[in-house]
Amino acid sequence: MFTAYILLVVVPFSALCVIGFSQIEQVLKQNQIGQNSREVESFRSDLLDLTGLMTRSLILISQNPSFEQYLGPEGQEAPHEARREINRNLDSLANSFFLSTPSVYMTVVDRYGSAYFNYTPRQAVDGAALYEEIAARLAADGGQGSYYWQEAATYVVKDIVSAGTMLTIDALLLDDRREPFGALRISIDHERWLGQWARAADPQAEYLVIRGGEHTIFRSRTTAELPQELSTRLGAQLQAHPDRPVYETVDGEAAMVLASYMPSLDWMLVKKISLEELFAETDAIKRNVLLAVLALTLVFIAATLLLSSAVTKPLHKLRVQMSKAADNELRVTLPTEPYSGEILHLLTSFNRMIADIQQLIYRLKVEERQKESVRFQILVSQMDPHFLLNTLNLIKSQALKHQDRVTFDICVSLGMLLETSLNTEVDLVPLTQEISFTEAYMHIQNTRFNQRYRLELSYDPSLAYALVPKFTLQPLVENAIIHGFADMPDGGEIAIRIERSSDRELRLLVSDDGRGLEAARQAAARSTTKRKRKGIGLDNIRERLELLYKGEAALELYPATDRGGTTVEIRLPLLVSAPYQREGQEDV
Repeated sequence: MFTAYILLVVVPFSALCVIGFSQIEQVLKQNQIGQNSREVESFRSDLLDLTGLMTRSLILISQNPSFEQYLGPEGQEAPHEARREINRNLDSLANSFFLSTPSVYMTVVDRYGSAYFNYTPRQAVDGAALYEEIAARLAADGGQGSYYWQEAATYVVKDIVSAGTMLTIDALLLDDRREPFGALRISIDHERWLGQWARAADPQAEYLVIRGGEHTIFRSRTTAELPQELSTRLGAQLQAHPDRPVYETVDGEAAMVLASYMPSLDWMLVKKISLEELFAETDAIKRNVLLAVLALTLVFIAATLLLSSAVTKPLHKLRVQMSKAADNELRVTLPTEPYSGEILHLLTSFNRMIADIQQLIYRLKVEERQKESVRFQILVSQMDPHFLLNTLNLIKSQALKHQDRVTFDICVSLGMLLETSLNTEVDLVPLTQEISFTEAYMHIQNTRFNQRYRLELSYDPSLAYALVPKFTLQPLVENAIIHGFADMPDGGEIAIRIERSSDRELRLLVSDDGRGLEAARQAAARSTTKRKRKGIGLDNIRERLELLYKGEAALELYPATDRGGTTVEIRLPLLVSAPYQREGQEDV
């Protein structure tokens, strides 16, 4: 059993654990890729917002008419007013971005060497040199743009900006004739902003910003590095797909690297994650599962020793008794006293099964005896009806000989009913044949009671070969005459209507205009006389419908009208048999 436990439980479970943990690691890796790709993309988006702020500042200044006014000749004529207005506009623009962004440092110079700024410079600003530098750089680019990005040396005092470089956008200010009237430099402390962003992000990751695939301009940790070969591969992938992040796994460092690209700055934004930290929880789960498997193995060994005596012994008894039951010794039972729980339930179920089998065998024997008795009665009953048929044929021939047409017709009708009742091999007959039985019965009754009863038939000719149970309509007509028209010397009318209630259901309606259900019940309760022969009745029809159709047929009894009368409705499955020719007659 222990070997079976190892082979059937421990080994498959261990294999499933290995496969499961491998799949979990893959899922975790994909989730981390997706999550960190969104974070790197958020990093790129925030940086784009920051550069967009600087670009918007440039546009606002270039479109402000005050700058064109005071940076031109008019500013030279009123230098103090020009400085006051330009500084006021620069401060107003810087204050509008104060709450949501890092400080923006702006320098505006005119063609005459005057410089205007909103910060404290490290050294005096040479406006003419700055204008010439910006103009020369744009001219060197072929005049294709009006601005450019760079990492310029820091020109703000160290108390405010301690970094060595600042992210800077330089531009010429052009008038309506596209002639320059000044130059603009806008800078931010990008290293400070990048550091704040990295500290607010994943503290376990390393962040780097690399320019041109070679120069690292920011690292969140002093130890953060990216191999040049990996940086080149990531850069090539980003050049091919600049609109989405890319990633690679560094096996030697057990790390995963994700990168995004900013074409305007030629910056590659990199996030580096340790796979050991990523899968630390999974490794801990692996260790816990291994310990759990070992513990369960020890518990199983102990439980096997304890349960074997409590389970194996009753199961052995059960096997012996079941072998006896298989050898037709169905009188066996198992004691249940010393046991409880599942074993008790199993033994009780076995004893109940043996009892049920014994009861079933008893019922089968009783049914077999009943069948034999019924068959004997049928064989005996067939003797008298054959004698009656022969006698009836004799009477019919004598009536024909003496030209007694009435007696002849009665004998024909009665003979049809007797022959049909003798044919026990047929349960279903065509509708036309069932109607013929009913008409024969009505002929006998009307001859007996001087045409007191009227029969009205209504059915669709397409239903002529619909199959119905034999002697279904005739007993209903008989009930109408006996119960509905009793004590009615003028007789009454019986209407039979056959119709489709749906494509799969046939409906038989037998209605009379007799005294009605309630009056018939009251008369039966008052009557002290008994019929010499018990009629077939509605219960017989219901039982035959149940035997033939297994719950798919129904019989209902209800008043025909408010003034009296009774309607019997039978619903049964619609079965139609195609006719065929036999000995010159149409049959089914």
